Amino acid sequence: MIANFIKASLLCSAILFGANASAAPLAFVPANDTVGFDGLATNDSWWMGRGITFGVSTRQSLTSIGFEHDLSGVDVTYGLYEITKDSVTLSKGATIASGGATVSTSGREWIDFALDGVFLETGKEYLLQFAFQGNANGNFYYYNDNVMWNQGAFINLDGAMGPEIGNAVVARIRVDAEDAVLGEVPEPGSLALLAIGAAALMRRRSRG
Repeated sequence: MIANFIKASLLCSAILFGANASAAPLAFVPANDTVGFDGLATNDSWWMGRGITFGVSTRQSLTSIGFEHDLSGVDVTYGLYEITKDSVTLSKGATIASGGATVSTSGREWIDFALDGVFLETGKEYLLQFAFQGNANGNFYYYNDNVMWNQGAFINLDGAMGPEIGNAVVARIRVDAEDAVLGEVPEPGSLALLAIGAAALMRRRSRG
């Protein structure tokens, strides 16, 4: 969770809250609609949360999340959750990350939130969700018609609205992620050598 939010203008026409992200962003675009469409200037159920569900094919380190929108002085919240789901609804499990900020954009811009120490594991399903009260200045969606797709290491991508996964559209969402390898645990022999070295160093210091 981000303790302090720092607003910064980026060359990619985005607003970033928190520390700078390190990986290149991946914008999720369904294969069956790469153009999308503009919606009305309403809340359009963002009060209940809109987002995207997915899994990963390899372990991922997540450094930022974001969505593209046109907002004026709106309090935005986000959440990243482990979930279970059936063909119609989802249920939230553990909260992996959450936070928010008051957001104003110059037209439609990316609104990104930096994360720290967040990892996505294979064999799990996730929901990345954004929410706000009040009306937007406009909405944008892709019409994927509930057809899941894969993109990079992210698999079974599909839009979600509140607890429903049966809605036919998905908002414009992106992440900064890269492959993450679990750290190797030193073998017992290596640990013994480290202990011997540390003891020798302490003896030298005590003699000095």
